[in-house]
Amino acid sequence: MNKFLGTMVAGFLGAALLLGGAYATGIVGGTTVNQATVKGEPASFKTTGLTPQQVYEQNVGSVVEIVSTFPGTTDMWGQSTGEQQGIGTGFVVSADGEILTNAHVVSESGLTASTVTVVFKGEGSDGVQIPATIVGSDESTDVALLKIDPSQAPELVPVKLGDSSQVAVGEEVVAIGNPLGLDFSLSSGVVSATDRELQSPNGATITGGIQTDAAINPGNSGGPLFNADGEVIGINEQIASQAGGNEGIGFAVPINTAVSVMQQMQSGSFAPQTQEQTQSQDGYAYPQDGSEGYAYPEDQSGEYYWPY
Repeated sequence: MNKFLGTMVAGFLGAALLLGGAYATGIVGGTTVNQATVKGEPASFKTTGLTPQQVYEQNVGSVVEIVSTFPGTTDMWGQSTGEQQGIGTGFVVSADGEILTNAHVVSESGLTASTVTVVFKGEGSDGVQIPATIVGSDESTDVALLKIDPSQAPELVPVKLGDSSQVAVGEEVVAIGNPLGLDFSLSSGVVSATDRELQSPNGATITGGIQTDAAINPGNSGGPLFNADGEVIGINEQIASQAGGNEGIGFAVPINTAVSVMQQMQSGSFAPQTQEQTQSQDGYAYPQDGSEGYAYPEDQSGEYYWPY
């Protein structure tokens, strides 16, 4: 995959997990995220709430594995690379068969997947595979909406969507996804920080990002980040790492941002933002004043990846 910033080695959490000669960090190249000041308030720790096991049992049927197939390309020597496949995660948001995921799970460097298949958890190692179409994909927020035929799927139970503006530091969270192809895996942790600024696949800034120490790795991209009430508060998207794997610093796109983009896609009114347009409230903002990307603090260390 292309590297957004020459020194980066890995990328978004989703489909960038190539099947076959897999590069452990992703199809999409790495990028650096501006380390914004933490503005979240300490959470009032709950004595009640669902356990990670309960969150998993109630929601795993609404989480899907996404297999994206990308057409072959021709390298600088005229040699064909052949088709490549990547694995990501998504989750059901309507009984009509709509599924949310990351844009970089179904598109990469401007190349859209030629086929997308979603897999529902089945008995044992079996799963139910269903072809999906891409309703819309927005690299500026790293949000994509897919659609399947509900008649081909098991009973569709949409996840509950929370309010990411109410997320607080210290909240317990649960991630469900397909890290390194290990389907329908659970990890848990807490919200480590809020109001992080994340760099999207096309260089836009996603504001309101949620930082967590729940383990997320290549294959988790596009998967849900649940709170202790079993509500999705974010879409797992990227990690910060010096080694290319999980080091306890993961980031999620706030669900409020994803819902806003999803509703536009559902209504047919979605129009991708241009480099001159800016959104700053739980949305995204482009670098201003003619700058390219971020201003990086001299003492900043670590690298940021989209963990397909």
